[in-house]
Amino acid sequence: AIQLAGRGFLVGMASCCSYLAEQSHRLEATAVTVTVLGGQSLAISTFRKLDGMCWEIRQRYLPAQAHGRFLLKGRGYGSKVDVVVGETDHSTYAILYYQKGQNISVKLYGRTSQVSDAIVDKFKQRVRAVGLSEDVTYYFPPYGFCDSADEFHILD
Repeated sequence: AIQLAGRGFLVGMASCCSYLAEQSHRLEATAVTVTVLGGQSLAISTFRKLDGMCWEIRQRYLPAQAHGRFLLKGRGYGSKVDVVVGETDHSTYAILYYQKGQNISVKLYGRTSQVSDAIVDKFKQRVRAVGLSEDVTYYFPPYGFCDSADEFHILD
């Protein structure tokens, strides 16, 4: 978990979730800050623009039984998400899987907003391996990041 700490950027995401398909024409640059808390849980802050305003979305990833696995508890019954660190070199990128029920998403995070073609290729392989396609793979703009949100635009 320690290696994930710090600031990173959401580079790409593959998901069959319809929300992304509808929003794909207006994906916003997305930055994340990861803080390791006691007991190896992670506090994740995601910074992104929504209608021109900066928002901070705060989430808590709780450690699961196995190394590199976390649990993200949502609101309401049955809304938990299993998070698995699929691959990382601890310094430039991490590929994470998010599984909610039968739905799986794959996210590529980078220490910088642009990563090498070799890393993008690894991400594409991982996406294909879980049965998702290029059609549902989205890449985020590498510029226009928010660094902070005012207190009225924080979602816990």
